[in-house]
Amino acid sequence: MSGHTPFAASDATQKNRPGAEAPSPRNNMLHMPQTAETNNTPPAFSDYHRAAMWLDGEVSKARKGVTTQVIDVTPALAEVLLERNPSNRKIRQALVDAFSRDMETGKWAFNGEPIILSADGFLNDGQHRCSAIVASGVAIPAVVVIGVARDTRTTIDQGAARTVGDYLGMEGHKDTNVLGAAATMCWAHGIYGAVSLGGRQRPTKSEILKFLEDHQSVAHSVTAVQHKSANAYGGKSLLAFCHWVFTRKAGAAVADQFMRNLLEGANLLSRDPILYVRNRLVAERGTLKANDRAELLFRAWNAWRRGETPRTLLNTGGVLPVLED
Repeated sequence: MSGHTPFAASDATQKNRPGAEAPSPRNNMLHMPQTAETNNTPPAFSDYHRAAMWLDGEVSKARKGVTTQVIDVTPALAEVLLERNPSNRKIRQALVDAFSRDMETGKWAFNGEPIILSADGFLNDGQHRCSAIVASGVAIPAVVVIGVARDTRTTIDQGAARTVGDYLGMEGHKDTNVLGAAATMCWAHGIYGAVSLGGRQRPTKSEILKFLEDHQSVAHSVTAVQHKSANAYGGKSLLAFCHWVFTRKAGAAVADQFMRNLLEGANLLSRDPILYVRNRLVAERGTLKANDRAELLFRAWNAWRRGETPRTLLNTGGVLPVLED
């Protein structure tokens, strides 16, 4: 395996191609990587065509056996790889967007996961990373493996994908799936004002891990809603999210009291908004979506803080109201 000889970042993915727009002004030098057979770095090149020529040379070398090297995959090289990608699975744009955000913000980490090309030069694995490189205009270091059989692509990604909860468990956290889901809701509410998002708006794992690093109080909120009846009244993750935002509005003691009243149901008068939402969450369990459950809890909080005793609480389709202090 050769050493890491980086390509410098480039935006010149379209330069010199018929009908292409001019690239944005970045460092547009794309350097040839040093391989096991090459002692001197060849002259730098900066366009799509030279990247394609380099790749053709590497595929030719791989006819003698599989080659592996670590290089910085630039937008120019990523575009070449994507054009050699017939009959692959459909691109999941949400995943490309997530990868691209991590690359643009410097959160993308080199973890040794390879970009794999077959012996005939087709892309077996790495299309989402390459698409994100082109979208972000950021070069990333990657292991590039060339020369495997084309039909081995059906054996890729056979393991279970790691979740945010898995990563949190590796870091020693408790109740990690609840913590990860609660943190995702807190992140989503802070950015989009909702707790359940569509695919292209969902955060990356690194964004959630960073959020928890910056907001360790989310773990306290998970602990605060540990009750045998939590799942009946909205679910632990949703209740932890609500406890966290209520705490930020009125302090932990008040948020704790609201959750105790909700979960234990003790000493609630007939027109208490907490009793209303408690009964409704049980009656409509399994039918209310996460945003709808959150809206009802927010409206119960607001009525409770204002000392109101409403006969009903409106649900407007999951639009979360501004919280009372």
